[in-house]
Amino acid sequence: MVTIKEIERVLTMVRNKGLRVIIRFKKSRNMMVLEREIRALSPEGNYVAWVSAFPAPPHQIIDAYGITSIEIYCRGELVRQVVDWREFVKELQMLNECR
Repeated sequence: MVTIKEIERVLTMVRNKGLRVIIRFKKSRNMMVLEREIRALSPEGNYVAWVSAFPAPPHQIIDAYGITSIEIYCRGELVRQVVDWREFVKELQMLNECR
């Protein structure tokens, strides 16, 4: 189970390292993106209002929808792809800044 505190900690790491993270879900075509903030993406890759994409807060969506993949980008280039939240956190901690 992913907590709101975990998401806040991960978002801080993503911001500090200058990364972009896209989380794809099993039960939704919409995606979650972590950059300077947490936002929702449409299947076409456009930003959409969170409430139109998802019915609950991010930590509940991660648990309820199931993760298909988590993609970590540095300057638009895919640097890591994982399928598990715990593995994602470990990879994120090992990555250097993307500047």
